[in-house]
Amino acid sequence: MVYALIVSQRGPRMRTAISLSVGMVVMGCVAAACGGGGDEAIRRRDAGSVDGGGTPVGSCTTSAECAGETFCSVAGVCIGTGSCRMDGDCAGALRCGLGSRRCVPAGGCSIDGDCDTGMRCNASLTCEPDECGRSEFEITRLAPNVMILLDRSGSMDGTIGGRTRWDIAKDAIEMLTTRFDAEIRFGLATYSSCLSGGCSAGRVVVPVADRNATAINGFLTPLRGRGSSRGTPPDYLCDSGDPETSTGVSLDALVGEPSLADAMRGNAVLLITDGGESSDCARDVDGTEGATNLYAQTVPVRTYAVGFSADTRADQLMSIAVAGRTDTFYQADDAAALNAALAAIATSVASCDYALSTPPPDPSMMFIYFNDDPAGISTGADGWAYDAATMTLRFTGAACAQIMAGTVTDIDVIYGCPGPIFG
Repeated sequence: MVYALIVSQRGPRMRTAISLSVGMVVMGCVAAACGGGGDEAIRRRDAGSVDGGGTPVGSCTTSAECAGETFCSVAGVCIGTGSCRMDGDCAGALRCGLGSRRCVPAGGCSIDGDCDTGMRCNASLTCEPDECGRSEFEITRLAPNVMILLDRSGSMDGTIGGRTRWDIAKDAIEMLTTRFDAEIRFGLATYSSCLSGGCSAGRVVVPVADRNATAINGFLTPLRGRGSSRGTPPDYLCDSGDPETSTGVSLDALVGEPSLADAMRGNAVLLITDGGESSDCARDVDGTEGATNLYAQTVPVRTYAVGFSADTRADQLMSIAVAGRTDTFYQADDAAALNAALAAIATSVASCDYALSTPPPDPSMMFIYFNDDPAGISTGADGWAYDAATMTLRFTGAACAQIMAGTVTDIDVIYGCPGPIFG
């Protein structure tokens, strides 16, 4: 008994089908249907390109207007002989195959996509019942968890271009969380907690959650970039005179944070600080140790470090980034640079992971296709990998880059029966 699993993405969610088959189904492909040939000769109408008379290039009213072996289709576009856009482009009793866009006999096919649902294209190029009957279920893209750790020490009242560092940071966080609200699950922690004696660890003020931009920015909006002895809102900065840039102990305090312990997702801390770590605060745990401890957990948490202003310590931030397995820190001396740094980090951390709600019986029998391209996506550094323990499908390298760029609008994941799902 062979199972067939089909996953199809439409927009941000994916629909999946799992089915049973007796024996393994192998899809055939004829030369005329696998690229090249008439398909290459199709001259598509381009509404943005016109000739001197204002007619779209490639348009036609009669076949005499078409070059070479092309003819004028019912849609008024020159296409290659044997190619089609609709049934009316085909002669006699021939019909237009939905998958191959080739003229085929009634009941005939070039590829599986030419056949109706529940049918497949056999070696004789005719449609026959597909014993891999399909039932659908949904899977979703996994948004990673990111806790923003924001410095609230008194020095954040310093100005850049006439505005406080605090206000600039608030605006940058609003832009970040709003832009990536659907792709990343954000939370917010601020440090220190402005307790007596200084060097207190920060605290989580907005826990990580789905679509959290409104909650995070609702918390930050009324807080002013001015200090008070205990950071009492609305004057939120700590200017008690005690050391308050407690970067290491604040990172370490996030070890064990429940919202960053999801084994199904990527987990990270995004540190934004405007100065060097207070030496008094680093005596017990410094920033490097804090980032090391976060990553050493059973569910590792990476640390991204952003230095905002010229007062930061590059050596400290680089050490934090290396220990946090993000390799390098981001220096931002003004608002534009801070916005660019946060966007770059968000793009880096945004997920190419997808959860399957039903596991495939044998991952080695999975086949994956982008945008109905029968060439398929292979396993490896520029393709995909499947984690059976978490039922997670992860795209990496070039495959992930295509997804992040928004060029992939359809993903088909097939078990046992290779070939994309057309339509």
